[in-house]
Amino acid sequence: MFEHDRATTAVERLTTIGRGQLATLCLLRMSGLVTDARIEREYPAIPRLVEQIRQHSVACAQQLPSDIDPEDLDRNLRDFLGSDEYPQEELPGWGSWVMDVSSLADYVLRTWRNPDSSATNAFQVLLAAYSIAGFLESESNSPGVPDLAETEFQRQMLDAAEIADGRMWGELVRSSINLEQVYAGWIEHVTA
Repeated sequence: MFEHDRATTAVERLTTIGRGQLATLCLLRMSGLVTDARIEREYPAIPRLVEQIRQHSVACAQQLPSDIDPEDLDRNLRDFLGSDEYPQEELPGWGSWVMDVSSLADYVLRTWRNPDSSATNAFQVLLAAYSIAGFLESESNSPGVPDLAETEFQRQMLDAAEIADGRMWGELVRSSINLEQVYAGWIEHVTA
């Protein structure tokens, strides 16, 4: 279960950079879902956009310069998702997966771009990642699917604690990449 109060506290105790790192780790885990061949065939531009947001966010998390313009990323997201005032209607089939991961990527980008709203945006990333993991779990047509939503929430809380304790970025990334591979394996059992 997603524990709102626990997640809020975990996010609020982090610095702005820490919140961005926490959000980026969620994106690392979820971005692999849109690289599924079935999704790439139907929505070829979105996996590239999510990958660019991922690269930009990782550079920000390492406090390195990014050669990717966040304004361009935001424009491309708005073209696909619509504006806050006029959001795109939910797409059918694989489109719902693409929209969910793109929305998560949008909140990650907002976490980095809007320091004053980083707590709110990072919290939205956590909630979106939890929801996507739960969707993956419920849509799998294979027996024995693990509790992916609970796994995601526990990873988020562990990441937040380790970021607060100053754990090395590379160690956190490795854990997220491992979980990304788990999620990518389970989406193979989903049909649109």
